[in-house]
Parts: sequence; C-alpha cells; structure tokens
Amino acid sequence: MSIHKSSSIRTRLAPLGVMLWRQVQAEVLRLWRTPSFLVPGLVLPLVLYSLLGGLGKANSLEGGVSRHVYALAAVGTYCIISVMLYSFGVSIANERGQRVNVLMRATPLPASIYLLAKMVTALLSALVMLLALSGFAFVVGGVQLSAISWITLIASLLLGVLPFIALGFAIGNVVNPTGATPIINLSFFILAFASGVFVPLAQLPDILQNIAPYSPFYRLAQLAWNAVGVQTGSIGDAVWLLALYGVIFFGLAILAYHTEERHSFG
Repeated sequence: MSIHKSSSIRTRLAPLGVMLWRQVQAEVLRLWRTPSFLVPGLVLPLVLYSLLGGLGKANSLEGGVSRHVYALAAVGTYCIISVMLYSFGVSIANERGQRVNVLMRATPLPASIYLLAKMVTALLSALVMLLALSGFAFVVGGVQLSAISWITLIASLLLGVLPFIALGFAIGNVVNPTGATPIINLSFFILAFASGVFVPLAQLPDILQNIAPYSPFYRLAQLAWNAVGVQTGSIGDAVWLLALYGVIFFGLAILAYHTEERHSFG
C-alpha cells in the first residue's frame, strides 16, 4: 500500500516539476531579452566596486582586511538585495500593471509554480551577478581568498538574501506599478547607506550606529564580511535576526498577496 502511495505522489509531482522547469526557462529567457535589466545587473556591481575602493591601494585596511576585500563583501550585499527587490519586486509590480496576473489565472499553471519560478530565476540572477563581481575583484582588484572563503561568501549571501525575496514580493503587490522603480530605488539606496553597508558603522552618526545592527541590510552584510575575515560581532545574532525578518516579510507578503487578489478578483 505504501508503494502505491509513493508512486501516486511521484506521479502528481512529475508534471509540477516539468511546469516549474519550463517556467524557469521562460523567466530566464525574458530576462535575457531585456538588456535594460541584464546589463545594469551585471555592470552596476563592477562600477560600485570600483568606486568604493576596490581599485584603490591594496594596503589600505578596513575591519582588518584590505579595502578591496571589504568592498567586495559590501557591494555583493547591496547588489544581491537589489536583484531581489528589482528582478522580483519590480517585476511583479510591472506585471500587475500589465494585468499578467489576470492572464496567468486563465492558464493551468498553478500560482505557486509561477512564483517559485520567479524565486529560482532571481536566485540564478543573483548567482551570476556574484560570480561576475567575484571574478572582477579577483582579476582587476587583486582579491586573494581561499576557496572556502569564496564559497562561504557566495553561499552566505544566497541563503541570507531569502528574506528579501519575501520583501520584494510584498512590495511588488503593494506599490503602484508606475512608481515601483523610483520608490524602491530611493528607499533602498537610503537604507543601504544608513545600515552601514557602504560606510563603516563606526563612521556613521551615533543614532545610526545604534539602529543599524537591527537592520536586515546590516545583518546580511555581516554574514558577507565574516566570510572574508572581518569580525563584526556574533554571527548567531545575524542569523536569527535574518530569520526573524524572514518570518515578518513572509507574513507581509501573504497579506499583500491576498489583498491584491481581493482587489483584482473580488
């Protein structure tokens, strides 16, 4: 009986797996055909890395590591969050404006597969961005890390950014589609600076030094800095705070989704 039950489960899951794979392919193809997203997504991290000291003097230190290494972790944090908020959040907002959500309800594709495909695509985009940034930092910036440090840096950012997927989904279902990009752009840029991602925490005003450690932006950066050798406090605190934000953002995402569903379909 258990054998038949297991076989039945596999039979039901197989079509869902195929649908997910096809939808991921479609999402990747859509991004590939959108240079306005693809080019800035790959070029912006390299420009920011250069501006933030990645190409300066190698012997200058920040947090006990070279400025090149510190900038790599900071820019990686900023850009991976931007991928989640823009490729996921803004994408959902734009598709709401184009009534794609209405069209998708007329197809046999489950909403869960549609959203999961977007999540997978966002993570793949983030991985490509991190690999491009890491390669640039290695070749041009002269960053030398052990294989374990490179893997830890990329894995920490990919896992730590998961709460921001839920945040992007919540924002994408709340903001006006025509104003999604400037709203996210301005608020995200201000929060990144106020969280000590670009400016070391010790150089921020006292009030921001007290607030920044509670910011998910700072906590994700803390994981990245720790991976490259910067000691910024307890990693356990960073992990549980990011997990807490993940729960909060996920709750907001569900609320925003159901609110949008009631508004669009009654």
